[in-house]
Amino acid sequence: MRHTLSPAMMSAAFQAMEISAVYTALFIDDPAQDLQTLYNAGFSGLSVTIPYKEMACRLASELDQTAQEIGAVNCLRRSESGWEGRNTDWVGALHALSMAGDLTGKRALIIGAGGAARAVAYGLQRAGAIITISNRCAERGRTLSKHLGIGFMPLKALENASTDFDVVVQCTSVGLGGGNESLVSPSFFHPGMIVMDIVYRPRWTAFSSAAREAGCTVVSGLDMLLYQGVAQIEWWLGRPVADPAVAAMREALQKAAYDEKNH
Repeated sequence: MRHTLSPAMMSAAFQAMEISAVYTALFIDDPAQDLQTLYNAGFSGLSVTIPYKEMACRLASELDQTAQEIGAVNCLRRSESGWEGRNTDWVGALHALSMAGDLTGKRALIIGAGGAARAVAYGLQRAGAIITISNRCAERGRTLSKHLGIGFMPLKALENASTDFDVVVQCTSVGLGGGNESLVSPSFFHPGMIVMDIVYRPRWTAFSSAAREAGCTVVSGLDMLLYQGVAQIEWWLGRPVADPAVAAMREALQKAAYDEKNH
């Protein structure tokens, strides 16, 4: 939670939209109990970060069909029966990746098997990509591949993989806060590959830096964060977020990231 830039982004949106609202980061110890406490306290909506997205899905009183299919939620909305859950991560990821090129028929690799990986895989499926999951824990990776009906490849097998991927998305927390671990060697990347690391702090992780140096088209995790946030606000408020508010959100994100020297 300490890594999140969402408060800066969401506060900018509410200000631009002239909405009287407060958005702040909260730490929890007991998800079930704390969600009930926040509900009783009158909170209208919540965002959910790693590692609680799959747990929040199980705890929500209502889920739309997309959240049920993904098996993870990243936002909650107050309803009469409790917390209603939705996943907008897939919307943010798909929007961000689509800006880099057409995804139809592309061979896509997703590294990770948590809530974010589930959402990204769902979004890429919607776009018509051919998806393979890779994960350190093979059992968890295979479980996700069966759940979504997509391929699986052990992480250690990537170096000798014969498949030439067009799109690669890093969906684990590796790289969060810095460090030199990349999960794959620099030789894995090639020019023309679309690469996104959902970790956005630091701005350039070892993974995204290696991709940039190899000539890949690198999509910032900030873009996914931005557009999933826009989708959250639209769900909470029941109305679209206009372009000036989206621009304010983007500016707030970039300022918060660069002010802390994470570029």
